[in-house]
Amino acid sequence: MSFPNVSLFLTTYNWPEALSLCLQSIAQQSMLPDEVIIADDGSKSDTKELVDLISKDFPCPIVHVWQEDEGFRINTIRNRAIKAAKYPYIIQIDGDVILDPDFVKDHLSFAKENRFVAGRRQGISEDDTKQFCKTLVYPKLKAKRSKLVAMLHQQLLYNSKSVRGVRGCNMAYWKKDAEQVNGFDASWEGKGPDDKEFAIRLTHANVKIYNLKYYAIQHHLYHGEEGLLDNYKKNQGYFAETINQKLIHAKNGLKELA
Repeated sequence: MSFPNVSLFLTTYNWPEALSLCLQSIAQQSMLPDEVIIADDGSKSDTKELVDLISKDFPCPIVHVWQEDEGFRINTIRNRAIKAAKYPYIIQIDGDVILDPDFVKDHLSFAKENRFVAGRRQGISEDDTKQFCKTLVYPKLKAKRSKLVAMLHQQLLYNSKSVRGVRGCNMAYWKKDAEQVNGFDASWEGKGPDDKEFAIRLTHANVKIYNLKYYAIQHHLYHGEEGLLDNYKKNQGYFAETINQKLIHAKNGLKELA
């Protein structure tokens, strides 16, 4: 079975300890991505110093895409990463997750034309997060992994238009499909269902969603959400507008990047 060339991008902001653990887990993949893009929403110099250090011995190219810190602008930096991606398939994660060693291979085994793959995450406790960030040693974490159960999960519980469970920290799609819908909508402020809004616009463009569970496994480091949910209700309204009007293109997306 042949797999597409893939760009893996992760988002990060001022948490170099988590980023270090995430990058360590990428370096341990059974199938490496063709490149790793660090989509940095304005981190301080310690993050750049970490990236420069790790890049020297990393098993695949690392590209650091950085923008000025002007508040929570995750969709803008996601679009910058999509634009920078050299390869046709994109795996998108966050920089505060630790990947199962077969994460990339699992995603690529489900890559298919006209398909968007929505994965899941498992939580790491606050105490374990503190310990991992203190030692900065990549932990091998166990979880149930089954391709058969993953396929049955999709067939029995989801249809190809369901965005239930879509998370921006674990998804995969074709770059051309992201370009077709103009990427993520950067006009949103703060957290909201922007990942689901991106996915629903893809379904409006006739891309099918595959909800993947028990496969392409990742573990999420604990953190709070202080100050990020202020506009959540407003953003839910944007999401409802996208659904009701069957919007396809982001109002402020890839094409509007400076």
